[in-house]
Amino acid sequence: MIEHTIYKEFIDKISELSDGIYPIITDLDNDLSYVPDKTADFFGFEAGEHTCFFEQLSSCVNDVDLPEYKQEIRYRLNGEKPDDIFYVRMGKHTKEYMMGFYSDIFTGDDGHRYHVLVLRNENTLPDIDPYTYLYGQSKFERDINGYIMENRSVAIIEVEIGHIDEFNILYGSNFNTAIQRELALKFIDMMDGSTATYYMNNCKFVFVVKEADRALAKAFYQKIADTIKSMYFFKCFKFEFDIYAACLILKDYDGDTSTVISKVEYTLDRAKELHSPDLLFFNDMVRFNGSSHIDIMKIIHQSVINGCDGFFVEFQPIVKACNGEIMGAEALVRWKKEPFGTVPPGLFIDWLEDTPAMYELGNYIMRTAISAASEFAKIKPGFFINVNASSEQLEKENFVKDTLAILKEYDFPPSQLWIEITERCRDLPISMIKKTVTAFREAGIHITMDDYGTGSSSSQMMLELPVEGVKIDMFFVKDILEEKKKQALVIGMINFANAADLKICIEGIENDSLESYLRQFDVTCFQGYHYSRPICQDELMKLLIKP
Repeated sequence: MIEHTIYKEFIDKISELSDGIYPIITDLDNDLSYVPDKTADFFGFEAGEHTCFFEQLSSCVNDVDLPEYKQEIRYRLNGEKPDDIFYVRMGKHTKEYMMGFYSDIFTGDDGHRYHVLVLRNENTLPDIDPYTYLYGQSKFERDINGYIMENRSVAIIEVEIGHIDEFNILYGSNFNTAIQRELALKFIDMMDGSTATYYMNNCKFVFVVKEADRALAKAFYQKIADTIKSMYFFKCFKFEFDIYAACLILKDYDGDTSTVISKVEYTLDRAKELHSPDLLFFNDMVRFNGSSHIDIMKIIHQSVINGCDGFFVEFQPIVKACNGEIMGAEALVRWKKEPFGTVPPGLFIDWLEDTPAMYELGNYIMRTAISAASEFAKIKPGFFINVNASSEQLEKENFVKDTLAILKEYDFPPSQLWIEITERCRDLPISMIKKTVTAFREAGIHITMDDYGTGSSSSQMMLELPVEGVKIDMFFVKDILEEKKKQALVIGMINFANAADLKICIEGIENDSLESYLRQFDVTCFQGYHYSRPICQDELMKLLIKP
């Protein structure tokens, strides 16, 4: 008999705290458990004291989870791993309730060791996804934060099944939900005390493997992949799943949870871009002077918030095609900060364009470019400046107003500003882009189509937007002297642009031979290293002054 009535009263009080918790206290020295009314009723036992109660409780455990239950309970009754949480499916009538086992051991003033266990019905909590019965993102974030605080080493594996959202169209409504639910049940069967699985969204699953190194993570991912592939035949249909997977080994980490999630998501995006069937590790991503790519992105993002600290603008001259005389320049943003050095814009512009910070950076580039161009124009009257517009800017109502305010501030003529629209803007509704572009045209600002021909949307945008010029990308110029297909394609672009009365700028002019070949065509401007690499404001001033 458990001598201390106060312990029983304490357990009874705990059971009243919430509908979803069921406590038990066990005198480990006598293998005697006290089961309060609510716990007994939920599992179908009599309330009061029981000997060998956990053997009786095993009758309520799902058959698949029974080996794990017996092993984990054995640990705890032996005084081992009392702080580790584990989960099994169990119940009185249906053995599908996901129950979390939360426990601790203390020594009473009678000298006996007592094991306090709280069973929590996880299905009654908002953490549980109602379709897959797995934990959701909020639970995942809390658990990761716990691992960080405890300085535990874990492998975080995120898996996405590609194109599964199309299954509803092909096979009927809710078909992809049925697949995900079936997969979730299989994943639950894979779990033990050292692993956990979570459902994020859009058929993304996250797995956490405790005390895992790279080899263990790869082995566990192979089990995941094999489980998914075992679903090749479902409801009379055959499938081949595209599986993308990313892994982060979390060890000795002192950052925040959001950065952990960003790192895993970034790696998963890279896996999809590469169409990689293998597990891609964040730890293998590109590094700059010892810092990971995602860490650099976070610092660059913060730089925008801090008044674009570390950013600067360089200028690449644009020359008359007929004689090489400098007529204008393109403004190109750069970022440099020690100890990282200079980070190429190609590595951060696309990423920043998906964030609201791009609008602030775009305004910084516009202001810096127009400020410098107003000085260039004092030396070279009519000097024009080309500035790239991001999709984040084009969708903002204030973009036109802010640009006109900058022009007025520096007394720079709108007719000497060319805004370059890129293929990256293709995701915006064409009506939205057209509205903004038309407003710029009405203000006297020119619009040109950058990277013309490099994407599937550029021709459509060219036809639907009131553009006045095109820039032919350097891709089409590289090796053009040896490749007849490129010659035919570039000639076709030039003929189209001239027929449409558009200004033409060809990028990528790197030597005399290219210049001589392309001068035979009716082209407005050239741009490339043959004339100058991107340079700072002072260096361009010297070029303009140079006789």
